[in-house]
Amino acid sequence: MNKPDEKRTFDDTRLGRAAEPLKFLTAEQFAALGAGDIVFWRRMNAGDLAEFVPQAGAAPAEQELELLMSADGAPVLIADTREAVQDWIDGHEVTLATLH
Repeated sequence: MNKPDEKRTFDDTRLGRAAEPLKFLTAEQFAALGAGDIVFWRRMNAGDLAEFVPQAGAAPAEQELELLMSADGAPVLIADTREAVQDWIDGHEVTLATLH
């Protein structure tokens, strides 16, 4: 089976198998997992958003905007209503991630 000096790739646990290879991904490799398939949704005011998405600076700083980001952190959509974001999600094959 495994040689004594080999690191086991998978480990049986009470909950199934633990995917140890994920521990060895770089931050860039981890961020790329699901890029284009997984999106995150966040509400931000335009002033804060403009710090990393310059186009948001065109809106008044206090305006609340809806931001949809891909798993790698790239902005996918900036909208002024939740309905616009939901319509976009419904029209694309993406999974909305939930944050805890």
